[in-house]
Amino acid sequence: MKIIAAVFLLFAAIARPVAGWPLDRVYVSHSAVSGSQAVLFVTRDAGFFKKYDLDPRIVFVSGAPPNIAALVSGEIDLTVFAGPAAIASGLEGADTVVLMTFINTMEHTFISRPNVRKPADLKGKKFGIARPGATDDYGARVAFRKWGLEADRDVTMLSVGTQPSRFAAVKSGLVDATLLQPPFTVRARQEGLIELGSLGELGLDYVGTSLATTRQTIQKKESIVRRFVRAIVEGIHFYKTQKEASIQAIAKFTKLTDRAALEEAYNTYAIKYMERVPYPGIKGVEAILEDLAKTNPKAKTADPKKFIDPRFLKELEESGFIAQLYKTK
Repeated sequence: MKIIAAVFLLFAAIARPVAGWPLDRVYVSHSAVSGSQAVLFVTRDAGFFKKYDLDPRIVFVSGAPPNIAALVSGEIDLTVFAGPAAIASGLEGADTVVLMTFINTMEHTFISRPNVRKPADLKGKKFGIARPGATDDYGARVAFRKWGLEADRDVTMLSVGTQPSRFAAVKSGLVDATLLQPPFTVRARQEGLIELGSLGELGLDYVGTSLATTRQTIQKKESIVRRFVRAIVEGIHFYKTQKEASIQAIAKFTKLTDRAALEEAYNTYAIKYMERVPYPGIKGVEAILEDLAKTNPKAKTADPKKFIDPRFLKELEESGFIAQLYKTK
């Protein structure tokens, strides 16, 4: 965690607010360089955090466990990552809670080398995942069962790391297949790799990319959390209605310049999957609890509502703020 603190000190040194401007500093992490998390950067680059007097210090922390540790310790205030980590930690007594879920399903695409052209060809092959228990690991195992395969028995699961690392692993032949998200799916096609199918086609309920915090943070910094959610909601509207500026933000965040890849990321997340009011879905929480119950008996009797707190979204919706954003002249 000292590394995270050092990164934040660096940000503090180079990005101080303008003198006299009453900005509240808020520490935010994100777990992946992916189109699914781009809304955080679209919101920042469009100026909505500043509009609501927030000075976000955003840092990349790979993987869910370090983000949870930083969240629980108070080193960060909020994090953007896949929701299951917040639910799993909540089962163990942490006060983590999901505020918003930007994707209530799994949208990853199976990408493989030319020697794997149909799901059955995965038998005996190596499959790259971020790490055991990660979103892609969970999604792959669900899909394998639907295809009559069993992970670890029929398909060797190898921890490869981040999405760029998984893409490189398939290209190099370290693994035969993996799961990728836009914009990396376009790059995969350009490299001659094969698309086996999409988790989105399976219609899985899931708490995907989410905004999470702790109840202690809400108690101590309720105004900051409320304004942060408001900024993100306005950022979503901008994301959906200001395509070119949003694509520029995605490009800056992902460091990609390929227009086709950026277009696919925009169309997938801003248009296809992201709701105007991104409530975390109860069915998604139930699906994750059902999976966790295989190894954690506490999940069998847990109340799904315990792991989400949509109060700030409800306030915005009930006040008419969101409807007004999308009101056409």
